[in-house]
Amino acid sequence: MVAAGKKAALTRATAVYTFEEHLEGKSDGIKELAFAIQEFITGLDSTIQEVPKKNYIAYKTSQNIVCMELQNQRILLYLKLNPKEISNPPKISRDMTGKGHYGSGDFEISVKSMEDFEVAKPYILMAYQKLGG
Repeated sequence: MVAAGKKAALTRATAVYTFEEHLEGKSDGIKELAFAIQEFITGLDSTIQEVPKKNYIAYKTSQNIVCMELQNQRILLYLKLNPKEISNPPKISRDMTGKGHYGSGDFEISVKSMEDFEVAKPYILMAYQKLGG
């Protein structure tokens, strides 16, 4: 039993995931959105790193700024923002404080279209600036 636990821990420590793996099996619309989001976030600053994990893609400097989870019908963005400090949050967002989810950040934005992404952009920028960008 101990050996199985060690094997799982070793797999987690050495597994390498890619952006492309997260795109596998997704519709062209989701792929297009994912590339647009990737380009926007990495274009904010040359120090922002893209770190694909098993269930999401993290964008970070010293800490995660945005975690992007690709689903079949939408992309969930988890931003490192305090939802209680956001006045008049958009309808496509929700407070994830105390709720289990992949990635880090308590402010979730559900992106299903380019219009939703335009709504999300100022909040992505706010999360980046809040972490010292």
